[in-house]
Amino acid sequence: QAGIALGREVRVKDVELGMIKGVVLEGLEVSEKPDFKAGTFAGVERFRFRVQWLPLLRKKVVVDEISVSGPSLRVVQVKSGVFNFSDLVPAPAGAPAAPVQPGSAVRLPFDLQMRKVALTGGSVEYADAVSGAKWRVSGLRAVLKDVSLIRPFGVEAGLDAEQLAPGRLRANMSLDLKLDLGGMASGLIAADIKKLAAEVSGLSLTLAGPVRLDPRRLEAAELKGKLGSGTLRIKASVLEYSTAPDLRLEAELSTFDAAQFLAAAGAAGSAQPAAGAPAKAGVLKPKTAAAAAGPALKTSGKLTVGDIRYHTFKAEALKASWDLRGITPDLRGLAGWAKVETGGGSLDPEGGSGDSRLMKALLIPLSVLKKIGGLGGPLKILPSFDKIVFTDIKGDYVFDQGIMTFQEFYMNSPAAHVRTEGRIDLPRQGLALVVTVALAKLAPVLVDVGGTFGEPQTQLRLSPAAAESMKKLAQPAADLLRGLFKKK
Repeated sequence: QAGIALGREVRVKDVELGMIKGVVLEGLEVSEKPDFKAGTFAGVERFRFRVQWLPLLRKKVVVDEISVSGPSLRVVQVKSGVFNFSDLVPAPAGAPAAPVQPGSAVRLPFDLQMRKVALTGGSVEYADAVSGAKWRVSGLRAVLKDVSLIRPFGVEAGLDAEQLAPGRLRANMSLDLKLDLGGMASGLIAADIKKLAAEVSGLSLTLAGPVRLDPRRLEAAELKGKLGSGTLRIKASVLEYSTAPDLRLEAELSTFDAAQFLAAAGAAGSAQPAAGAPAKAGVLKPKTAAAAAGPALKTSGKLTVGDIRYHTFKAEALKASWDLRGITPDLRGLAGWAKVETGGGSLDPEGGSGDSRLMKALLIPLSVLKKIGGLGGPLKILPSFDKIVFTDIKGDYVFDQGIMTFQEFYMNSPAAHVRTEGRIDLPRQGLALVVTVALAKLAPVLVDVGGTFGEPQTQLRLSPAAAESMKKLAQPAADLLRGLFKKK
């Protein structure tokens, strides 16, 4: 009968029923459509359901145990919006059901109690024929004790996850919390997280605190824990999480290794850059937001970090704020604004800036100094900029359809002051910048920067009179700058 109802083959190895044992099923499997020749869609190695019989006479259902061992599920997206379980989901018909009014309570014709619900050895496989993505979740486990619809109860859970394609992400998670389903009738679920521990591609995270979920909003009023080696405090919410996610975040972090964080995020794979040659300076053109790939996200917030490092970039007292929308892996629809400022720090341009497209863009004005320092001619007096030590940095950026415009950017150091204006095409990694470098008592030097992140092209903007003046100042300036840019 189950096979007829599902339109698939269903088989079970053994069934037992007893007053003490309860109901026990072993080897339950459901095929892909239409039969097992197409594969296995879902299965359970062992299922046990045991109730107390006498309480039934008092309209009380007391479940001693619900245990599920070795559940497995295989999910495949065959084409956009069509999955291997789509035939099992009934199509909507007739008028939509009336929404549940907030504040209404759960009304059951009996008292329900569940002493223990356990799941062990679960696994899920996901394959997307559209994008080629493949995931595998193993070690899925959960234990619920004294389950109730009117008072909080304990939940312990965990899993291991591995992305098989296109990235190389590995993650594991364990969770211990108190769950409150008292407001579930009006769509409210609350949890008090005792400890959430996760590790994603080597980056560890621990958090604890209250979380609240309603039909439109997921909110964490205050979570405390650690990210990597830094202590972390978060206030966050996600609006419209099921349709158009809008993340709002306020966070404080004592120390932050951005390279480790972005490596973990990038382990999931990244979109290929748009086809075509990088734009040249002065001819960058915005692309339509419709070209953005994947679901667009929105985020706003503030972040303070006591100490930050990103490969060979180090800074203290970082403050960042942002309001961004249209966020996709290729950044084509990115719009909004961001502001960043730091205290003192250092940068070794030779060390590179990692794989993050956005971080490369933010550090381009500093990284290009290495290129400027290598120019010959009248600029041979400039230091090599093997290592830059700065006192403060400030950046103010505006984004529109993937184009990042510098409203303001400057870096101050004991010997050099750097200002940058212009634009960067983030999807194509094209540069159209003007960098102004003022060294000691010398007149400011303007350098046009084009090309790409990987191969910036610099062109000196210097009049003949200014060049002759610089030649005369070459030796005094060299003496003045000597030692200011030594490696530490």
